[in-house]
Amino acid sequence: MLFLFSCGTDPRQQTRIPPLPSANDSLRTEAALQALTRAINQSSPASAYAKRARLYLEMGRLKEALTDIDEAIGRNNTDGTYYLIRARVLQGLKQPQKALDNAQRAEILGADSPELYILMADVWQQRNQFAKARLYLAKALQMAPYDGEAYFFNGLITAKQGDTSQALALYQQSLKLKPRYLETYNQLSSIYRSLGDLGSALTYNEQAIRYFPEDARLTYGRGLIYHAGGRLDSALTFYRHTVQIDPTYYAANFQAGLILQRYRAYSQALANYNRVQQLNPQFPRIHTYIGFCQEQLGMYEQAVASYTQSARLNPADGQAVAGMWRAQRRMYNPNPYNSVLLPDEDGKSATSEPNAAPVQMEIQTIKPRTQLSTPGDSTRANR
Repeated sequence: MLFLFSCGTDPRQQTRIPPLPSANDSLRTEAALQALTRAINQSSPASAYAKRARLYLEMGRLKEALTDIDEAIGRNNTDGTYYLIRARVLQGLKQPQKALDNAQRAEILGADSPELYILMADVWQQRNQFAKARLYLAKALQMAPYDGEAYFFNGLITAKQGDTSQALALYQQSLKLKPRYLETYNQLSSIYRSLGDLGSALTYNEQAIRYFPEDARLTYGRGLIYHAGGRLDSALTFYRHTVQIDPTYYAANFQAGLILQRYRAYSQALANYNRVQQLNPQFPRIHTYIGFCQEQLGMYEQAVASYTQSARLNPADGQAVAGMWRAQRRMYNPNPYNSVLLPDEDGKSATSEPNAAPVQMEIQTIKPRTQLSTPGDSTRANR
């Protein structure tokens, strides 16, 4: 449990806690957590709050980590490592500006570690400030030449700048140096899927799932691979498994809805679209998809309301406007034999059906400039 006392050692020599410890490490982490809690209850030192915050961070308990590190900084605001911990927590909470502010404060106070510079590189690359990002990655690699995360972010920047082959080489190097780094697998799998190399995409996804069997992004990614290959039943299975792991993963509900809509299982598709709308009311054109399913189920009044809402939010959505008028006519002149809105026999969408293009929401993949079409893909990838 030497890592518990790393806050007071040379950051260059720290051994970072793995993102997901093994079962034995989990037991040790829980024991350490209890020991730190006892220390806090006895004397409440700032260092104990900071160490417990780091443990919470590595356990994924970000809100608790933020509470502890705020308390630590409140008791001692001159320790740069405390601000680094808070920067990492804020990064995990998707607050990049606050993360950057705290990382810069850590640097001013003398924090000097690959962890700090990789975090700053990540924040700058998110803003497309690639020169600044590469500067910090160079600092990180100067201190730790075999840091897999540094190679990963170099690959991410390279991919954003359009050099896919070099990005893939950097990702491969990242895996060699840090084979349990989840983000590298996500990027490799997603890029190969975008290129139409579904075999390679599946290989990297399978490797990652062996390390992280219950990670929702990986099961969702497996669904996207099968979806792109036309294996819709398998894709649907993995989308459903994704929402079992993480009930808030609305992108998986949407993809499942697309497949169920294609199968004309409109009640099930509608349930998935409603879940998307519940979790993310701003999801693009979700009211159009909801309205389409309601229309097919004869729920014309509800369909009119959904289409109207979609047209109000996006006046350029011609399908919503047309659907609104069509559903209004059907309210007064229902025709049970009118199948103009149903997918035709070979599974292709009829012209009035909402576009069933997959929407990838969580895995932030940098797509190559040149994309190859994938035969048999039932829905074209559209970010």
